[in-house]
Amino acid sequence: MIIDLIVIFILIIGIRMFRAPKGARAGNLTAAFALLCALFLVLYRNDILDPGIVIAALAIGSALGWIVAMRVSMIQIPAMVAFQHGAGGVAAFLVSFLELSRHTAEISEVGTVAGIMGLVVGAATFSGSMIACGKLANKLKQTPTVLPKHDRLIQGNLLLIVAIGIMAAIPSFSGTSSLLILLICFSMLLGIVFSIRIGGADMPVLISFLNATAGLAAALCGIIIQNRLLIACGATVAASGSILTLVMCRAMNRNLIRVFIPVHSKPVEGAEKQEKAPRHTAQPAMIPPAEEDPFAAAVRAVSQARSVIIIPGYGMALARAQFNVAQLARMLEQMGKEVAFAIHPVAGRMPGHMNVLLAEAEVSYDKLIEMDEINPRFKDTDLAMIVGACDVVNPAAIETEGTPISGMPILMAHQARHVLVLNLDENPGYSGVENPLYRQAGAIMLLGNAKDTVGRILSALFDETAATESGSQVPEEDNKDPLAGAAELLKSSNRIIIIPGYGMALAGAQFNVAQLARMLEQMGKEVRFAIHPVAGRMPGHMNVLLAEAEVSYDKLIEMDEINPRFKDTDLAMIVGACDVVNPAAIETEGTPISGMPILMAHQARHVLVLNLDENPGYSGVENPLYREKQTLLIPGDAKKSTKALIELISA
Repeated sequence: MIIDLIVIFILIIGIRMFRAPKGARAGNLTAAFALLCALFLVLYRNDILDPGIVIAALAIGSALGWIVAMRVSMIQIPAMVAFQHGAGGVAAFLVSFLELSRHTAEISEVGTVAGIMGLVVGAATFSGSMIACGKLANKLKQTPTVLPKHDRLIQGNLLLIVAIGIMAAIPSFSGTSSLLILLICFSMLLGIVFSIRIGGADMPVLISFLNATAGLAAALCGIIIQNRLLIACGATVAASGSILTLVMCRAMNRNLIRVFIPVHSKPVEGAEKQEKAPRHTAQPAMIPPAEEDPFAAAVRAVSQARSVIIIPGYGMALARAQFNVAQLARMLEQMGKEVAFAIHPVAGRMPGHMNVLLAEAEVSYDKLIEMDEINPRFKDTDLAMIVGACDVVNPAAIETEGTPISGMPILMAHQARHVLVLNLDENPGYSGVENPLYRQAGAIMLLGNAKDTVGRILSALFDETAATESGSQVPEEDNKDPLAGAAELLKSSNRIIIIPGYGMALAGAQFNVAQLARMLEQMGKEVRFAIHPVAGRMPGHMNVLLAEAEVSYDKLIEMDEINPRFKDTDLAMIVGACDVVNPAAIETEGTPISGMPILMAHQARHVLVLNLDENPGYSGVENPLYREKQTLLIPGDAKKSTKALIELISA
């Protein structure tokens, strides 16, 4: 008994550590340790008829769990959480089924009732979780699916479950196993019908609720097998999940019953004109004229703002833009601006989704401000930058009645002096309610993939900062460390083409170049190698060197295929190459390389050159690319330069 209490106490300590972001990792490990102790206690206290089967099951389950966890990206975490809730439901109803179907006299009346309830709750949790998992993984449509007479279907299903459950609880009733199987089928149907009409906007509530029901099923299962640890752990999960469900509803200003039993009504005509919250008129200087490029207006708005609040949404997660957003925030802070992140409790597809994504991008916890604390700051903020969010900043929630989000608290982005929206398109969010913020005076819309858009803003700000500091777009050693500038270029670029040359071979830099490429890919960037047929001292020289450094063959792109890509590339990085990227070959007549096809590196938005010096190549023809304003030249040994860049980016 004392050992049980110790395990339960450790579990509660782990759960308590979830209250603060900094303690969440340690809390997760602590809770996992408690559950591992509980597992060994159960195995120790019970006679195992066939240890081989148990060991094999543990090994297979652990291996599968490890493989799935390692392969799942952050964007897939909500779907995986829903799947895990379903797995908990399966385990509960299978144990209950086996215990009830044994027809043993050892099961008390309380145990029988608990077993039947555990079977029902577990089966419904399983099917409901699979529906939630499908919606979160975009395998099922996000909008609610409402069947004809949906409420009647649920009510009828519940009556059948109660009737069959009562029959299955009668000891003398024959065919109990058949009744239990029938009970499982109707319970699964209940879970499907219950979850299918909950839309994507309410997924955080559904996820929390399924967490609670999975815990409840486990606790009921613990009653029938008379296991105190399972009862306590299951009840703890059920209680915490229930509290989280209520917190989610409160954050959305929703009635829990109305989330699960929605009332569909038509919006009040003309209600969108009702003003229930003050708005600030954007300053005329920041309102982009109709003929002005929105991107130029966006860069100017970001550059001129002294205070910026970034609002991340599920679109940021889909685009994997959190790394670029974090880099942009750091750059803005280096420019002396005040930057904070506004976190809506239901932004994303599970509670804390945005916090986890931004923590992955190494955004400091103290920059993540919850809705109640950040909302009063919008009216004094120069720029609200929305990245892939819609419903959580939609003023219709407080201005229009009768919509799926009416009454839901929102982030008051529309109160900021200026608003910049970086969304894929202007379409409504999961609620289906159009966002009037997009048409607000002074709002700047940059449509497209958020990762690419933020990357373009980073590049533009880098150019602007470099030009301000050095008087040109090429940083000088007197004003800025060129390697630091090169690291910023690499971190702010999304599409990068690396051009290896004979100088890379002489410096033995191919291993560092390959390591740098892998590091950039882990940051979510697209990296390719451009191979000129005469780069090096024999055909295929660069291919062999890069293969030695374990660069995948599909990353090595030949000249004819790669050349059209340069004009859409953020950064061309030249490592020890000269003649094969020399524009004089196509611009100047009468030279030894005139007419020779080259890699069109000069067409990229930025060029980074890691060469020993500025001297001409073997042709003796000077390379005008070195003097172009978009070029940053890092003279010196390429191996040392690439190593320094790896260290700077890692730091």
